[in-house]
Amino acid sequence: MAEIDKLKICIEKLESENAYLKTLLEQAGIEYKPIDAISPSSNALFDPNQDSRIIPEKITHNHARLFYSYFWGRTDVYSKRSQNKTTGKAGYYPQCDNFWKQGICPKASGVKIKCKDCHHRRWTKLGAAQIENHLHGFKEDASDVIGIYPLFPDGTCRLLVFDFDNHDKGAETLDNANTDNNWIEEVDALREIGKANEIPMLVERSRSGKGAHVWIFFDTPISASLARRFGFSLLDKGAESVNMKSFSYYDRMLPAQDYIEDGELGNLIALPLQGQALKHGNSAFVDENWNAYPNQWIALQNVSKLSASKIEALLIGWNISSTGMVMDSGVSTEKDDAKPWERNEQLHAENVSGKVSITISNQLYIKTDNLKPRIQNQIRRMASFLNPIFFRNKAIGLSNYAQSRYIYLGEDNSGYICIPRGLLEHLIEKLEVSGIPYTVSDKRIDGRKINVTFIGELRESQKEAVSALLKYDYGILSAATAFGKTVVCSNLIAQKQVNTLILLESSALIEQWENALSTFLKIDEKLPEYKTKTGRIKKRKNLIGIIQGTKDTSTGIVDIAMVGSLYKKDEFHPRLKEYGMVIMDECHHSASETVSRILREVSAKYVYGVTATPFRSDGLERINEMLLGPIRFKYTAKERAEELGIDYFIVSRFTRAVSPHGRDKHHINEAYEIIKNNDLRNEQIADDIKSCIATQRAPVVLTKFIDHAEVLYDLLKNSADHVFLLTGKKSKKEQREIRAQMDAVPVTESFILIATGQLIGEGFDYPRLDTLIMATPVAWRGLVEQYAGRLNRYFEGKQNVMIFDYIDAHIPMFDNMYVKRLKAYKRIGYKLYDENQTEKQTVNAIFDSDSYGAVYEQDLREARSDIVISSPTLARRKVTRMLAILKERQEAGVKITIVTWHPDAYFYGYDIHRIELVETLRNAGINIELAEDSCERYAVIDNEIVWYGSMNLLSKDDVEDNIMRVVSTNIAAELLEMTFKKGNRLEQYGVVE
Repeated sequence: MAEIDKLKICIEKLESENAYLKTLLEQAGIEYKPIDAISPSSNALFDPNQDSRIIPEKITHNHARLFYSYFWGRTDVYSKRSQNKTTGKAGYYPQCDNFWKQGICPKASGVKIKCKDCHHRRWTKLGAAQIENHLHGFKEDASDVIGIYPLFPDGTCRLLVFDFDNHDKGAETLDNANTDNNWIEEVDALREIGKANEIPMLVERSRSGKGAHVWIFFDTPISASLARRFGFSLLDKGAESVNMKSFSYYDRMLPAQDYIEDGELGNLIALPLQGQALKHGNSAFVDENWNAYPNQWIALQNVSKLSASKIEALLIGWNISSTGMVMDSGVSTEKDDAKPWERNEQLHAENVSGKVSITISNQLYIKTDNLKPRIQNQIRRMASFLNPIFFRNKAIGLSNYAQSRYIYLGEDNSGYICIPRGLLEHLIEKLEVSGIPYTVSDKRIDGRKINVTFIGELRESQKEAVSALLKYDYGILSAATAFGKTVVCSNLIAQKQVNTLILLESSALIEQWENALSTFLKIDEKLPEYKTKTGRIKKRKNLIGIIQGTKDTSTGIVDIAMVGSLYKKDEFHPRLKEYGMVIMDECHHSASETVSRILREVSAKYVYGVTATPFRSDGLERINEMLLGPIRFKYTAKERAEELGIDYFIVSRFTRAVSPHGRDKHHINEAYEIIKNNDLRNEQIADDIKSCIATQRAPVVLTKFIDHAEVLYDLLKNSADHVFLLTGKKSKKEQREIRAQMDAVPVTESFILIATGQLIGEGFDYPRLDTLIMATPVAWRGLVEQYAGRLNRYFEGKQNVMIFDYIDAHIPMFDNMYVKRLKAYKRIGYKLYDENQTEKQTVNAIFDSDSYGAVYEQDLREARSDIVISSPTLARRKVTRMLAILKERQEAGVKITIVTWHPDAYFYGYDIHRIELVETLRNAGINIELAEDSCERYAVIDNEIVWYGSMNLLSKDDVEDNIMRVVSTNIAAELLEMTFKKGNRLEQYGVVE
């Protein structure tokens, strides 16, 4: 016993000394790793015989009760492990009492269906027997291993777990084993955070032996939102003192959501102490040296459970001492959406010993040996942002299996934090604001000087763009289509006088760039020599080289390269390190994996991006600015319209395409099938195009679908002197031939171009176009601007441009898309076209929620005969105001009709309030029409003035709402027909069929 006491005293002294030495290291800002940070086997204290460490325990009913008192999830459903004998993939599946029962289970009849979607499902309840079998591990194939669903239907949970298994696609064949050892360092850091904040945690090495779960238990059910807020706050608190080199912590937490919808199960977690795995030392609770505890059950019982009051107290305390480092509470907020460098994360001088050392090369390299963990984590967070795809998926109920909550563009490498070079200014600004000294070492490649002269002439706006870019070594030019970005870049090359690489994502742009560079640059250099495959020395034929696929005529002077040709089989093209300047065309593609890899490899001194739209449909445009720097000069489509000095019009057409399912939701592809196969709609489009030809216009017809383009071609092939069909179905050679034929069309002859949007997107140049027929709906503003940009080219005699837009009001998702396009049209300077001006207000425009009110109310006050307002929802404030405005019109004999949803047709809300408002309107003498199938958002005044858009004119406005005002008897008639035709009551509203 005396010997044991001596050993205890010795251990205490060593622990005390160890803690003291760690403190000295931290005070000196010297980073250190736990002894097991690389792998447990490298740790001298790690026992390689993990299986023999664990004391076997005879499993009883009491063990099952104790086990479940910690790992407490839903009991009305659970999952079992199952392994496919053919593929080796293992998964966990919820158990159903009706599984494979003949006459009940659809699968027994060969029907493919997910259990969660089956009306015959009857989940099997979790009981002591299943838990005991799990702990025993009777089945050699581990098919008695179970998993629980920790999130209860009422939105509460009794545990929080961080899952450090590998969930990449294909990892199921190896029991989700990790392929590297980074997870070990992550778990150690999390364990350290728990220890520093006195949070009891239990670490389990998972069944593969190459992964882990970190468990935190609660003594009573608490709301999952509180548990998750606690988890996120714990991580953020830990970032003040513990190095966190990864942002995957934020993706690993279960429950993964605050609540679940009816019938949903939420995320599953496999339970520990699996009988078979435990025999090999896995699925076991482990200590700080990754050794399995000899008595697993004592280890479990020794873990305290947190109370809700304790959690609340911790959150309050952490908020008081907040450093502004909290990244997320599980919900995307306006604060989260700020750019990383705009977050209020002040750096602190006391976290730096000496100066911050920054090296600029292909990335920014910040040396960490004199930085404390807190400032290291803050620097890392500058290169991170919330993943919009994650939150979009979450909002619509899609899986986020392959999506991270955060996107992080940094990494740690050999004692340096590496972040994108586009963050340089913002890093320096933060250091200077905090009074932190720093040094900058420039290791970028200057390239070699070239003799080159610009032989063109810049417009004033182009001179401003060049001037803005020349002030910086990196940045983005955002300029609308037809601005002349290739001309600006040519001038930039001449100004910098260094060898340059042009990066392209689309091969369609190669010829355009080659022509522009040849036209605007005079390069006074010798043709370089190269060695052929047979060893012969030859000279290049052109000073401008091209790297595309197997073709490589690069000169190292001025080269054009496809990004896919610069990175193959994990190797970069050897020339990539030679250039002094790199220009990325259509740089909104920088977020793609290949382009991102290349830009992070580029060490050129000057790096610029050019684009017509800096926005991306997936919301990842922040990556562009991190890799290339901020937008240095912006030239909008609206400015281009003003520069050309012509009018830009929208011609709105309502279609009669109707969903066969009424209000039922359907997949986007099904909705597209409805409109592209609608004969009346296609004939309506064809008639508009024929009218364009009759008035000497030059139309391009854009659709998303090849078969739809072919249908329209058949309807129009004899409607002009030349009708061209340009789709991806045609070969590259055929596409080039069509372009040549188009270029040969005389101005005196008519033509129609029918094409798929993908082929008329980036870089398409045909100046004669003045009319765009939007044959299928799109929503993203970047695409709208891109398509509209086809009309922006200067062409002698062009007097105006028009976009014919088709409103599929009866199909809700397409109606919503039109509202988004409306907003985009307003942004780029388009006006609504009015064929019949009247004596009334001549305002034909697109309004937002702040600007429409006065004009709309004036229209109401000037009404002479009829007012029809269709507003799906009602709000008391709006109804009261409208009654006051309309009272005088009623007394003057104006007939007023309001269309709104029938109370029974609402998807949500309290019917009693709406019923009361409907009665209020009826009592005021207003005619009420209750809609059950569809209800649009519009107002028609005197059968000619139309207000149409996303506004509910008798309910609350939203800041994102837009609405158009147009004077058109045709549009007015179309809207009233959509609403009232079923009852054959059109005559009441001045419309005669």
